[in-house]
Amino acid sequence: MISIIVPIYNVEKYLRECLDSIVNQTYTNLEIILVNDGSTDNCGAICDEYATKDKRIKVIHKENAGLGAAYNTGLEIAKGEYIGFVESDDWIELNMYEELYNKAEELNSDLVKCKFFDYNSTRKPKDLPYRQKRIDFELENCCPDNKTFSILEYPKLLIYHSSIWATLYHKDLISRIRFNELKGAAYPDFSFMMQALSIANNISTLRKALYHYRQEPANMSSMKKTDISLLKMIEQCSYAREKLVSLNIFDKIREEFYSHAIASLHGFYYRIEDDLKPLFFQKLVDFFCSDSQKITCKYFHQHEKDFLLCILDKDYSRTLIHNGAVWRIKNHLTYKLGFEVKHSKTKLLLPFKLIKITIKHYFQKFIFNIVCGANPYLKLPPIYGYADYYKALQIQKSEIYQLGKRVMKNPFIILYGRV
Repeated sequence: MISIIVPIYNVEKYLRECLDSIVNQTYTNLEIILVNDGSTDNCGAICDEYATKDKRIKVIHKENAGLGAAYNTGLEIAKGEYIGFVESDDWIELNMYEELYNKAEELNSDLVKCKFFDYNSTRKPKDLPYRQKRIDFELENCCPDNKTFSILEYPKLLIYHSSIWATLYHKDLISRIRFNELKGAAYPDFSFMMQALSIANNISTLRKALYHYRQEPANMSSMKKTDISLLKMIEQCSYAREKLVSLNIFDKIREEFYSHAIASLHGFYYRIEDDLKPLFFQKLVDFFCSDSQKITCKYFHQHEKDFLLCILDKDYSRTLIHNGAVWRIKNHLTYKLGFEVKHSKTKLLLPFKLIKITIKHYFQKFIFNIVCGANPYLKLPPIYGYADYYKALQIQKSEIYQLGKRVMKNPFIILYGRV
């Protein structure tokens, strides 16, 4: 039997597609565990509806405690010989678990990974993203097809396919591994998969794409620019490093670990809200400088090497050199107020929104000054030193910025509708 664990939180738009792809699997000996992690939409009712129609489904309703805790809740009750994970906004091919199960049984595998589709509704079907092309290449050219291997034989698997989904695990392999339950943290599967791949003696791969990984911009909750959970991503990396050290394997996969970490953290850094960047950068410094003498750049792309050097040199300003001027102008209270006035749908609540924006702005400025006081290298350089300085000057001349200037000069004009 295969136990499939599905953590669920506020994804009613996609949940039925996900569940339909699971309950209709050609491999039918399934235990389907739905963990409703305190959803505030209609997810709970949808789960209960499916459970009344299919006796293989078990539904757990719990208070929201984060993705890691939801996965662990499912693991605690799973009875299958094999375990699989499906994210609730993704979906799978109807033969996925049959194919993975047959491969595992044929080769006596601890862990089987298949290829996946990187889905985005705004992308044409023929336009494979770079990441998927690279993963496909690595699976087909760097890992054997019809025999098992360990991660020390093919360590690059840690870099290009270390997600927990699109994978079937033997229960004995992961019986002592659990997800980090750091609440509100993005990327809780990082340490879990690193551990599973590291301790597996018999890994195998299936060269078929059977999992659909949804990358909708509006639905990427773990990558929202304003999401404080991105800051905790670095804590997830620290947790993973500690676990691998305790397994006495970290020194053997150090290059691959840091290659995966820098690629992920680089992406998160440039997604996060600009006001959070200084604090994020400080956490990056703490993480990488604690092991700076042992980090190599064997697998790094040039932009990742440059990013790491900024961290090791503690040079925050260099990370902003390409878009720092525009960011700083848009972070002016003048621009923020003008933007709200320009796009506000109702004048009735506008004064209250502007007050809220102003309070938030000065609070963030206060925090930023404290952080810079403790870490002088975070102090921003002159704005004219950025590559996008002249673009920033155009923003200062824009209608939005001029609206903001009028509001700053005389806030009461809002009340009289003369903006």
